[in-house]
Amino acid sequence: MPATREILDVGCGDGLFFPALSQFGNVTGVESDTEIVDPAGEFFEQIHIGQFDDSYQPHKQFQWITMLDVIEHIPDATSALQLASALLTDDGKVLITVPAFNLLWTKHDDFNHHQTRYNKRLLKRQTTAAGLKIINMHYFYHWTFAAKLLVRLKESIVTAPPASAQVPATWVNKTCQTLCQIEQRFITPLRLPFGSSLFAIAVRS
Repeated sequence: MPATREILDVGCGDGLFFPALSQFGNVTGVESDTEIVDPAGEFFEQIHIGQFDDSYQPHKQFQWITMLDVIEHIPDATSALQLASALLTDDGKVLITVPAFNLLWTKHDDFNHHQTRYNKRLLKRQTTAAGLKIINMHYFYHWTFAAKLLVRLKESIVTAPPASAQVPATWVNKTCQTLCQIEQRFITPLRLPFGSSLFAIAVRS
């Protein structure tokens, strides 16, 4: 892929995905939460701090726009997708991930101010209204689906206020990473109709 590809990471935080994305082109980001962008951070100069709305004027088009676990936070997600569509080049793509299924709603969603969790129908409706056409869409994190259901069941029994997630032990992280790798290799190609997250690629319609 050409090194001149322009990539925009919407809701980029402090640039977590910049190292990976920079393998494919020139990366810039936009982030509305000033508290999570370090002025002394490695990628600070590449990040526009402000809302992703009509006030954002990058004066260029992008081949890739990533919206990774972003639009579920936005009350008017369709408008954000419309802006992404307007910022695409003619051959550009929007890469989207969102949490899936309101059935899996937990206090984690409340704590993170999610507006909703998605299914394919809702994401297709919003992208279509925004002038985009989905060319690839599938659920992933299949193995966490049951775990999220159990968390929801527990929360229906034990009442507690929403709280930030705790960093798990190293062995837990490594186990989860292994399970994700196994899923990606053997299960994701099956395109199962469930998962705790939803992935989509969209182009201008």
